[in-house]
Amino acid sequence: MHMRDPVKLAGDLGPRSFVIAQVLFAGMLASSLLHPLLLATFCFGLVQLLLTASSGPVHSALLIVDVINITCGYLSFLLLGWQTLAKNQRRGFWKIVALTPIYWAMMSYAGWRAVLQLWKRPFHWEKTPHRQVLAAAMPPASGG
Repeated sequence: MHMRDPVKLAGDLGPRSFVIAQVLFAGMLASSLLHPLLLATFCFGLVQLLLTASSGPVHSALLIVDVINITCGYLSFLLLGWQTLAKNQRRGFWKIVALTPIYWAMMSYAGWRAVLQLWKRPFHWEKTPHRQVLAAAMPPASGG
């Protein structure tokens, strides 16, 4: 929505904040879409490491990069969430920590689903209510 008028957005934010907003947005999209690839290479590298006593330097380096990316991604997500919670809401934070991998998998699923829908049905938006739904949900007008 913000990019409907990028010139106006750049004027409102200023050039530095505009570039930062673009980088953050692109990073959110990339992290969501690339998460399955990251997990797949991590699992492949881990299985290869467990099945063979030694793996090649490329596989070891890729496994290290995967571990660092997953750890930093999850930790930054959790730390940001921790900071936004009030002290009385932090008691159940362990549930968020435990469910973070599932959350990221669901985010990735939603991201890939959106990409496929954009490709197959570019003008469809599931969240747009149809007139029949709105008319059925509205109470009848009083005749007074």
